[in-house]
Amino acid sequence: MAQLLITMGSIFNFMGSVWIGLILLDIILCWIVAKNKQRGLILIWISKLALPPVNLVRRTVPTVYREMDFAPWLTVFFLVLIKTFIFRALIYWGMLHRPPVG
Repeated sequence: MAQLLITMGSIFNFMGSVWIGLILLDIILCWIVAKNKQRGLILIWISKLALPPVNLVRRTVPTVYREMDFAPWLTVFFLVLIKTFIFRALIYWGMLHRPPVG
């Protein structure tokens, strides 16, 4: 049971880091690539991978203020909090349940 918690927490922590990286990459690429230019296939894939949690935040909380959308930044903030307080807690909880050695 302890090893399952440690493995599950590590996988979720890694996936959260990847998702935060994809969201930040999508934000940066949206600033760099002009909106009137044709977006490449890689940019479309990155956007499709990064948008599900952002869209969830957009549906839950009003995030547009004066034509500025704060949903990606709010999503990164929520993911960092979830990574810190839930996924790492799974790892530490698994470490506490390991049988004593010796």
